[in-house]
Amino acid sequence: MKQKILALLNELNNGLVEREQTLKTALLTVLAGENLVLIGPPGTGKSMIARRIADGLTHSNDKDTDYFEYLLTKFSTPEEIFGPLSISELKKDNFKRNTTGYLPSVKIAFLDEIFKASSSILNALLTILNERLYHNGATAQKVPLQALIAASNELPTDQEELNALYDRFLVRSFVDYVREENLLRLFEHTEEPNVQTPITADDLARIKNAVQGVTIPPEIAEAIQTIWIAHKDTFKEDRHEYLSDRRLKKVLHLLRVSAVTNGRNELDLSDVLLLKDCLWNHQENALKVRELILKTLQRYSRQVLHSRARLAPTDVGAALSRRETKKTGQLNAKERGYKGLGTAEDPILIENVQDLMGLDGIGQKSYTFLQTADIDCTAITTWQDINLRGHYDGGGYCVQSNKGNNILFQSVQAQSSVRNLELNNLHFARNVESSHIEACETNWVLIVNATESTIIACQSGGSLIEGTATNCTITACQSGGFLILRTATNSTITDCLVTMNISQSPQYQGGVANTLKNSTVEQCLVTGKINPGSSNLYFSGITDISDASAIRQCAIGRVEFTTTRWGGRITRAIPINSTLENNISIDSNGQYNSVPDGKSISPALFNQRYFEHTLGWDFHSVWQWDDQKDHPVLRSVGANAKTASPAKPTAPQADTVDLLTQQIQANIWL
Repeated sequence: MKQKILALLNELNNGLVEREQTLKTALLTVLAGENLVLIGPPGTGKSMIARRIADGLTHSNDKDTDYFEYLLTKFSTPEEIFGPLSISELKKDNFKRNTTGYLPSVKIAFLDEIFKASSSILNALLTILNERLYHNGATAQKVPLQALIAASNELPTDQEELNALYDRFLVRSFVDYVREENLLRLFEHTEEPNVQTPITADDLARIKNAVQGVTIPPEIAEAIQTIWIAHKDTFKEDRHEYLSDRRLKKVLHLLRVSAVTNGRNELDLSDVLLLKDCLWNHQENALKVRELILKTLQRYSRQVLHSRARLAPTDVGAALSRRETKKTGQLNAKERGYKGLGTAEDPILIENVQDLMGLDGIGQKSYTFLQTADIDCTAITTWQDINLRGHYDGGGYCVQSNKGNNILFQSVQAQSSVRNLELNNLHFARNVESSHIEACETNWVLIVNATESTIIACQSGGSLIEGTATNCTITACQSGGFLILRTATNSTITDCLVTMNISQSPQYQGGVANTLKNSTVEQCLVTGKINPGSSNLYFSGITDISDASAIRQCAIGRVEFTTTRWGGRITRAIPINSTLENNISIDSNGQYNSVPDGKSISPALFNQRYFEHTLGWDFHSVWQWDDQKDHPVLRSVGANAKTASPAKPTAPQADTVDLLTQQIQANIWL
């Protein structure tokens, strides 16, 4: 079944642009026998998607019994949707409609502008959508409807009378205009798909029967329950966002269909991610729901061997049992007072401030740790010196301090890794050596000194590195101060964003580093404000001194000064054996002819097209254009950032992969 669905999706997507995910969402919803609403502006292909889905499920010779389509207005009458009154039945004093060829008689229906229908139509739709019954006069007529696909230019956000109808649509999906960079693809000739592998009635029956045997492992059940509770807590002040028991039963059925069509007899983490299209009512909350679900699922993910796509049910049950056991004296605990064995499959859990501060004793034993909750350290008056040799996954959770000069880790030692950790009023580490740091963030300085380390998708409110970076690779990071306050030696810095808001600084400074030695800086953007309160500061966009280094495809955006003076838009001192290629600066920054200072660019040309096509920046996976800020921003940075990093040493095994990532890649619906 999985291969047949993949072939069908390929056929249905023929000639469409940027509609792959919408087609997947629609087909899964239809296979589950649920209802879908497509939201988007006119002319985005919503009706075309519905027709193609209908083509993919057409399996009879009578088109009238397969598909019904109608554009609703406030003047539409029930006769147009449900069929005309039967004259012969009226003569018998019976109120009955001839429904053949109309919505009550078809398998797939598409109603455009669904929320503009009259109350008489809407009331009849309620029982059709939920119970699959149409009250035809005095008779409750069974409706063969597999799914109704609806469309609307906008959601009924302020119309209480439409809430009941809106709630009948289990899945909600956005359809927007094609992005600018893909417009040329619309010039290509498009033909209607020739469906060779439709889903038949027998296929639907097999899916329905197989769903009955799908199990929900305890860990997945716990994840769904956690999401449900977190959703209610997140939106407790918003009466428009709610989750009913009926919706829970329906989404569980949808997830089971996902498992079956992926060739599995049990749910996994990737199925749960499909809840992103089912648990919001208002458009502005869709992103919050998605982030809530991802954050929860990352807590249940782990590093596994490539050959292990899923844990066996018995292993999952054991892991769940360990979490539910009392903390002290726990069976299978490696360290007294902790839960877990410290392996990649069974990490030691960091659940509270006592667990975290206890790392000063067990943090150097090469364990794998997993933080499972936000931790408040504001009551800690004397900070413990924690040195980490091992692997720490913050799970996207936060560690809170009340002093900005506290440091979480005095050192992150060789062959260690830290990822998915958020810090507030807290430095991350004093020294990082031969380690991998990924998707970590703080509102202060992240690291003081780093050596022979990889730093990916991290974010800081101040400098990313306050001291020096030696033999480091720094990729897709963002800082609110100078990226590296002092010197970068033998290092590679790519795709970084420096958004300065600086009130004090040394006399000479560069946005990426004060000094570059034998280093490479590529595709970085520097912009922001500098107000040090002194007229002695000379600022250069990338570096004050470039020594045997390369600076390529970098950009200097608007930089606002008060008492600061330009040293040079790219570098102040004459480059020593250095290479400066294809760098630009917005022309309001002025021009300095004593050293190569980048090409001047008008604000009218300082746009995505120039960055993407002239500078070669990646706007598919790394950057995106922010219209409000009028400059590129990173797509994914900070705690929970999704990265395309190389294999990282998050566990002693070399051949491991993140379980959630692995399962998402294997799920045909994602």
